Amino acid sequence: MSIGTAAMTPSEIAISLRRDILTGQFAPGSDLPQEELARRFGVSRIPIRDALNLLAAEKLVRVRPNRGAQVICFSRKDLAEVYSLRVILETDCLARAIPGIGDVDLERIAQEMRRCEIEAGNEEFPEADWRFHRALYEPAGRPMQLALIEELRTTCHVHIAVYDRLRKGRHQFAKDHRRIVAACRAKDIETAVGALRSHLEAAARSLDAELKPAE
Repeated sequence: MSIGTAAMTPSEIAISLRRDILTGQFAPGSDLPQEELARRFGVSRIPIRDALNLLAAEKLVRVRPNRGAQVICFSRKDLAEVYSLRVILETDCLARAIPGIGDVDLERIAQEMRRCEIEAGNEEFPEADWRFHRALYEPAGRPMQLALIEELRTTCHVHIAVYDRLRKGRHQFAKDHRRIVAACRAKDIETAVGALRSHLEAAARSLDAELKPAE
């Protein structure tokens, strides 16, 4: 169906496609034909190409010379490695952040946690979840590490989005978030890191369980 405006910019098109990818409208490995997308958005292929390049820079899409673009697709082994890297990077970042977390940070973290709980099961959950975790990690003052974490988390969300049970079953993680926040308030690094590790490992197991029937 055409969105019907020739005035859309590559950035606007990329935002729309990004949302489609992160909500499971395009499954991992899906082709993204430029001609079809051009008809949908009512533009020429040039802004479509530019939009796909923007998504490629975000590691959401692979642009293959002379073969078009495709949504990223990782094997189970690759996703296991992604989650292992997330555990290392995210627990380290949280441990570094906790000593510097002040009252203002705690208020922001609590606010993002509440928003995350409201959005659980909705299309906006991935963004809300990232805002919560980013609020936890930012006091560490490690922007490059944070950028790597965001990239790895996005890879996971692309694969989670196609499984309806995983998208709608995120209420269970609210308790994990509350445990992490309580430990941060108490400046209890060991408990906070342990709760975060368990949180990430549970997410990895849930995704792996969905992938098994497909093999």
